Amino acid sequence: MAHSFLVEAGYWNMTGHWLKPNLAPIPLEGGIKIAWKRANWFKLTTSFTCDDETATEVVYQCRGNLNYETKHYTYVSQHSLLGNIEGEGRLGNHSIVQYYWFMGTGNKQKGLDTYTYVDRNTYHLTSSILDGHSIKNTIEVILKR
Repeated sequence: MAHSFLVEAGYWNMTGHWLKPNLAPIPLEGGIKIAWKRANWFKLTTSFTCDDETATEVVYQCRGNLNYETKHYTYVSQHSLLGNIEGEGRLGNHSIVQYYWFMGTGNKQKGLDTYTYVDRNTYHLTSSILDGHSIKNTIEVILKR
């Protein structure tokens, strides 16, 4: 199976929920734009708004390098709420998994994202932020092209 998310330029609509401890799920919607500069350099820009009391807006800009042969990529990013991030990912048979860590925060926060293939135009994203050994919050969304 060939992935369409990340490896092809395009725009993906996202709808889902932000799950925080002891709160009702917070609806969110937005999109992800993927662009390719050179053969293996990509730019991914995510923007979404949460339907909470402050209409929280999150913007996430990422630049990365994908090695097609090993199906592995590394990236750096800037997150409007979380600051500077570095990470790596791998394209699996039915999912794309990426692990990342926060730079310059002095804490133990890390994250794990899984993009699960549904069909060429649909993926399911589960994104969790971990603080030490605890899940701090999770985002679950459906991505549609």
